[in-house]
Amino acid sequence: MKRYISSVGTLLMAAALSLTSCLSDGDDTIVLEEGNRSGIPSDELAGPNPDIDGSTTTIPNIQYTVENDGGDAIVRIDMTGVQNADDYGWMRLLGTGEPGQNVWVEVDGKPKGILVTNNADNQGEQASVVDLVFCVDNSGSMSEEANAIARDIISWAQLLESSNIDIRFGCVGYSENGYVNGALNLTDADALGDYLNRSTGTNRTMGFGGTDARALQSAASTFGSVDDECGAMAILFGDKHMDFRTGSNRIYVNFTDEPNQPSGYSAWSTEYFSSQENWSTVQGTVHTVFSGSSSFAESIRYKERPWRISEYTGGTVLYASSDFSGVTLTSLPVTGAMQNSYVIRFTNVGEFMDGQAHEVRITILSADGRTRAERTFYIVFGEP
Repeated sequence: MKRYISSVGTLLMAAALSLTSCLSDGDDTIVLEEGNRSGIPSDELAGPNPDIDGSTTTIPNIQYTVENDGGDAIVRIDMTGVQNADDYGWMRLLGTGEPGQNVWVEVDGKPKGILVTNNADNQGEQASVVDLVFCVDNSGSMSEEANAIARDIISWAQLLESSNIDIRFGCVGYSENGYVNGALNLTDADALGDYLNRSTGTNRTMGFGGTDARALQSAASTFGSVDDECGAMAILFGDKHMDFRTGSNRIYVNFTDEPNQPSGYSAWSTEYFSSQENWSTVQGTVHTVFSGSSSFAESIRYKERPWRISEYTGGTVLYASSDFSGVTLTSLPVTGAMQNSYVIRFTNVGEFMDGQAHEVRITILSADGRTRAERTFYIVFGEP
């Protein structure tokens, strides 16, 4: 199914950039687009995406935005980490003209010269941008693990903030009575800690915090309700009411010990997330931390396995004991994915500025051919 990513801002574009002359035989110098001061290799140097024989790993979150560098329109694609197929270590991606190139980009079948920044290389202002929202079931059955969850959220947030990641944190609490009963908009780790430490137990994620607390409370009062715990509702509340930054990688972590219980409403069902028309790539991945019994009989739209949302959005699942003992959030694969994320840039997009959706294809192929992945999505670059 096509994944449409709407333009997130007015694209600033200078006159069409002309290509430099071709390289002579044997010259491996990286050619830049004429007038391009960004260090992005020329499209002349770019080769076509290689054909791969099936995928052995996955390309997760993709976000895009457009930067302006002295008149050059530069497309920026942010991706969270990709794991090697053999040892599940994190790949270091290499772009056009680099020895051992292992990632390629085409737009409508035309190869693009790409510059790749690996977040693990600690390149400061080039760091990936992440907005992370914790959705927490604060029903009575969560009382045993509530304090431990809050403790781990705070320590994990501090760890991530000290990494080379431009990251903010939000929180949504949801109740056993089927509605959103707490929220904090995206902020830093200290403010998140202050919010969670206002009280103890399940009360930690009840109530609304931050400068826009009244607005969040008002939004929650009209957002809807069901009869029981419904993590899908909390995630969708976050999607609508958190102040996500343009181009940020959106990541959710849902903590619960209960099924997702939408009371028959398809809009709050786990199945809602199975359709790209409802939940697109840019809306983020959902990771599940489940501390209950998974032996219940599933009934779609009534009593659903909450981790299905993770399966549909490309997230992961962490199973925990009822008291959350022996668990740290650093063991979630998304930790490494954020710390080993990438920024891919390319330019020379004047011909695609026509208000139409254009196919963008990213291909990853390791030197030994064992790690392979591909993802196709669609971008409307802007109006002519």
